[in-house]
Amino acid sequence: MSGATLLDGKALSSTLVESLASRIKDEQLAPHLHVITVGDDPGSKVYVKQKRTTAEKAGIIFSQTCLLANASLPELRSVIDQCNRDRNIHGVIVQLPLPDSLRAHEREVLNLVDPTKDVDCFHPENFGLLALGEASFLPATPAGILKILDHYAIETRGKRCVILGKSNIVGKPLALMLARESGPACTVIFCDQHTENVWELTRQADILIVAAGKHHLVRDPSVLRSDGEVAIIDVGIHRVQTAEGKTVVQGDVDAAALRPHCRWLTPVPGGVGPMTVACLLEQVVEAASNFSKPVAPLKRLLRGPDIRLTRAELVSLMRKIDPGFPASELQLVLDGMKAADDGTIGFHAFANWAMGALQSSSTASA
Repeated sequence: MSGATLLDGKALSSTLVESLASRIKDEQLAPHLHVITVGDDPGSKVYVKQKRTTAEKAGIIFSQTCLLANASLPELRSVIDQCNRDRNIHGVIVQLPLPDSLRAHEREVLNLVDPTKDVDCFHPENFGLLALGEASFLPATPAGILKILDHYAIETRGKRCVILGKSNIVGKPLALMLARESGPACTVIFCDQHTENVWELTRQADILIVAAGKHHLVRDPSVLRSDGEVAIIDVGIHRVQTAEGKTVVQGDVDAAALRPHCRWLTPVPGGVGPMTVACLLEQVVEAASNFSKPVAPLKRLLRGPDIRLTRAELVSLMRKIDPGFPASELQLVLDGMKAADDGTIGFHAFANWAMGALQSSSTASA
């Protein structure tokens, strides 16, 4: 197979993991990722193992809670709550897919994860910030794709990018990130199974991203631009049996058929997959770094006048100072504080409580 330059996500991910290990050492961090699995989904086992192995290479603590497939929603909720309250855990992932008995509750479950530990960027608060261009965390697969494009100097500004697939995990956040005018500044065309004349659109693509979850969906060279200058990013992962009975991993793109007709192509395996894991761990390190920031801003603000702030303003301030402080505990404290008729609370009273609470939690964690 000849033609396109293969975009080596495996080598790039190794470089990123090495840089994370250096950052952890330089900042004296102890980042901790906790993964919650429910049931025995074979694909999930593979993905979790990859996360564990790569985390260990980077120097990230990895732990896991394994619930049985018949676990109840209250059981799962209890585990998530414990992780939210554990100040030594910086990233929490509920591994998908959930078993059939819990699948209808998927959105409710994902919303239970503390936004400051939501390294998957599934919580609506984090997704909303992403849409506004103010992301706290970046979804791992889209972040990995952007790093691949940047590393290989593939031009994005003003280029037509066609995305096949509108999932919440890849397609939707990736479209937002690629379209950001102060960033990649792509002109994004967003397609799904209902898009009319979809292959006419792919023929216009400078960058074609295939994240439809359908084996070899793109296999005919005639659906690509005719000059062979397209960059193809294959997000699909499928375990298929060959005619000889061997199990191989392939993507949404038939690489053998299309490589002679494009300029760049991510291989499967070894393309987007390794970058997804590395970028997830980068979010964990970022979360740990946020947790470690000092509370100096509180001390400085205490020297000023006793202004009055709304509950929302105080919650926002506490999240900036200590992203890991349990949101439920903070709400209880605010409920108990004396508020004015307009609902505002005196800053000094809040700050004095916060200083004591943070000192106590630091002592408990030591």
